[in-house]
Amino acid sequence: MLGQLNLGRAAPPASRCPGGWPGVLSRARSPCYRLRDYAAVPCPHAPGADGRRTLAPARASAGDEAAASPPGTGRPAAAEQAADDAAATIAPSSDGVWTPDYIRELVRQQEAEEEAARAEEQTRGFREDPEGLYTYVERAYEEAEMLKLLAGDDGNLDGYPAAAANDVIGMGSWRLKSYVDPVIEFLVARIEGSWREFMDEDLCLYPRDKWKSLGWDLVDSEDPKRELEGFSYADIPDPEKGAEGYPRLQLENRVYCSRAFRKLHVEVGIRQDGLQVLHVVLYPRYNYDLPIFGLDIVMVNGRVTLAVVDCCPVRHGLKLPQQYMETMALLQRTFLEGTDPSARRIPDWGAASFSPLALCITPTTPEELAAFAKYAVALHRAHLSLSLNAEPVVAAPGNRRAASKLQELQEGQKRFCDNQLANKKTRRVLEAAFGAEWTDAYMSKLMFDFDPSYEPPYFDQSVDLLQKFFGDDVSEQGDMAAYNQGLEMEAEAARAAETLEGAAAGRPVSREKLGLAMQFLFESDPTFRAAVEALSGAQAAASEELMTDEFLQMLASPGDAKEQAVK
Repeated sequence: MLGQLNLGRAAPPASRCPGGWPGVLSRARSPCYRLRDYAAVPCPHAPGADGRRTLAPARASAGDEAAASPPGTGRPAAAEQAADDAAATIAPSSDGVWTPDYIRELVRQQEAEEEAARAEEQTRGFREDPEGLYTYVERAYEEAEMLKLLAGDDGNLDGYPAAAANDVIGMGSWRLKSYVDPVIEFLVARIEGSWREFMDEDLCLYPRDKWKSLGWDLVDSEDPKRELEGFSYADIPDPEKGAEGYPRLQLENRVYCSRAFRKLHVEVGIRQDGLQVLHVVLYPRYNYDLPIFGLDIVMVNGRVTLAVVDCCPVRHGLKLPQQYMETMALLQRTFLEGTDPSARRIPDWGAASFSPLALCITPTTPEELAAFAKYAVALHRAHLSLSLNAEPVVAAPGNRRAASKLQELQEGQKRFCDNQLANKKTRRVLEAAFGAEWTDAYMSKLMFDFDPSYEPPYFDQSVDLLQKFFGDDVSEQGDMAAYNQGLEMEAEAARAAETLEGAAAGRPVSREKLGLAMQFLFESDPTFRAAVEALSGAQAAASEELMTDEFLQMLASPGDAKEQAVK
């Protein structure tokens, strides 16, 4: 396995290779949170000569006109003018009293200004180099070559930049990778590789009991009961056309979670008659104000019949955060220039979930398909980058605004899942192969689940990294690392005990596995060490020399072993 070096991801632009993307701004250093010197700035809401207070124009959230923003402004002119007109009509009552509606408008404007500042800072790197969100792999290889030159005569590297390493790995251990179309293989490699790169410290597998234990890691219509334990793709031949079981449908899933995402799901499906599907969804945790990234590719006999990608809003009114509207508009101008805008219309079945800038096309030329793939990869990378700066919404007791925001975010995710569950095309394909009951469970629990009472756990590896680099100087993190190591030791001890119990019960256990189990218990458990020394005549250590039939008999019959030890 190639080592991964996240080189340059958070480095200043000057330290990167020429043209390199400057990366993500640290949350702790974001200038959007600088304190303003209010002593030197007059209050914009102070009463004027007529005794009335007027509101400063608000930064409007980007709307449908985001793609038509004036060059260099980053804001749609129509939306800005509408905000100015609305602000001019809002004022206190005639006697100068600040009404509740007026105060709420002041708060709304302040929040809009803060969001605009965040959007300005977080999208700066995208504006400076939007193409870097797609060409990052090529630049990683260039970076590797530069590092080889710096390494000296031997030119050896301890590892590759993360993007290059992920490109070499590709689909890795995916069981269906030899059967999928190159377009799907390319997108899966870029998407899953970006997860490992951006979330290298907190990306975890989704809890097994929620998908793998249910047999959803690999689903095969020719082995619905998983009698071959997920190896049917290699052991069972396809049925003949017209025979029972035709067309065979196989689905393979990978599911992860992280600090900001409750579920990162990628599904690959192939059907014997030429249908292939790629389905990707990134669900934010219920208390994160992030949209739901979705990507779907449908292919029939090597031709893409549907390609959809969007950051689906979870806010009321299908509104996206300003940084997403600006980024999506920028990337569409960068990668979709020359394509037909009329071909990007949102279909009726997506109107209740998609954003105004959703891309839904049927590519008719290789150039259109390539443009879509570039845009999808770039938008996915931008979404991951923006998520690094996201913070959870916390509703303290009595904070009704935060509680209302959390409710809004949950309702947005429920709206998305409900609309997707109503997709009859997906349901028909699955029901034809696996039946209605199985389809209901698969779609509602894996593909489009909504359960705010459950949040999958994740492990933040940065704790271990702090302990590794700073040692005892980080005592609190050191205690946490020791605690995690203790949990690993307990799990290893449980596995070793299970192995020995199986051997004592007469179940087949390899000598290598038994030897490893004994060695672990001998080194970590004083009671077990004393027992082994008593049974083996006080030998110095547990090793292969103890793996004799006589010793195994002593393990199986401790009473007889005790008598032999006494003799």
